[in-house]
Amino acid sequence: MGKIKQGILGGFRGKVGTVIGASWNGISYMRGLAQSHKNPQTEAQLKQRSFFKEVQDLVGQLSDEQLAFLFPNSVKGMSRRNLLTKQLSAYPIETEEGKHADLADIISLGNAPTADLPDVSIVASRSAVTISWNADTAWRSQHADEYPTICVFNVTQKKIFLVHSTVTVGASGSQSFSVESDAFGIGSSEFNGFMLSTGATTAPHFFGTLGVINRPARQRRNPRTGK
Repeated sequence: MGKIKQGILGGFRGKVGTVIGASWNGISYMRGLAQSHKNPQTEAQLKQRSFFKEVQDLVGQLSDEQLAFLFPNSVKGMSRRNLLTKQLSAYPIETEEGKHADLADIISLGNAPTADLPDVSIVASRSAVTISWNADTAWRSQHADEYPTICVFNVTQKKIFLVHSTVTVGASGSQSFSVESDAFGIGSSEFNGFMLSTGATTAPHFFGTLGVINRPARQRRNPRTGK
């Protein structure tokens, strides 16, 4: 209990509520009671922190040049990295083990308008990743000479890549190309991906002069039914 000296206007010594009174060299002074800062480690908080770190790790795998390709039109007051973080965080999947970015269900990235681009198939072996498409669409018949870019997700290893196609879209029929690289994953990995339109009529090598023009218009799958 604090003790007041020299009347109600005088100094006091001790604790009164969250205020501590004391004196030094005959001078009375007051200070706030030290507050303890807690860092609760609830299960929900740990899941959210782990999820945020996972998304940040995914975003960090893309260069500034690649982000500018995905988001040619930046949003005022929000960086491209934050835009991608927001997109990857939009539809998380929650399991008993934790909360994760649902890479198996992402069908588009970026801020380009949508179009009916063909679905892609991604298959990995020890030495290569093969990307192919076969569906005939109206968009494809009008962009047969275009070299697209494929957004590739390694769902198992939590990796994200942008891969320039070495073949054109083609007006119809099956088209495919392979990337000889172990960086994408191993044959047992699960992959997801989609095609992005670039407008390029010569095989691109860099992202500096490119910007995604179109992205898929497919309906999002229902996570409960898988349809």
